[in-house]
Amino acid sequence: MEALGWNRYGGWRIGIRSFDKKRYYYYAHLRQNRPYAEGLKEGDYVTAGEVIGYMGHTGYSDTENVNNIETVHLHVGLQLIFDESQKDGNNEIWIDFYQLASFLNANRAEVVRDEATKEWDRKYDMKDPMVPEKADSVSVQ
Repeated sequence: MEALGWNRYGGWRIGIRSFDKKRYYYYAHLRQNRPYAEGLKEGDYVTAGEVIGYMGHTGYSDTENVNNIETVHLHVGLQLIFDESQKDGNNEIWIDFYQLASFLNANRAEVVRDEATKEWDRKYDMKDPMVPEKADSVSVQ
């Protein structure tokens, strides 16, 4: 987890860089007041299928925690990084992530809601071989 917090355009957002540092995943316009899974923090390792945040409509405001978008949705971005100078430069390469949405939808992880905490979590755990064994990751129950 590389970035977690408020951005005037994206509202509550999450940024995740792949272990090989060649991909950056961006999720924006998350839910007001409680945008992230409980306990999630910058520096955490996360794996595919983990619940990391909740859809919302925050953003387009200089004031934190403001809903300035009418429709609840998830803004998803994927940046390819072949050279570190592309990360924040004029040669950024962003992929139209929505073309991948049908593939991801067909292969999504089943999640369940804990009625006591109202949190959502992955139903079945998985082992990602890229995640270090001693990684501080978000707990999966």
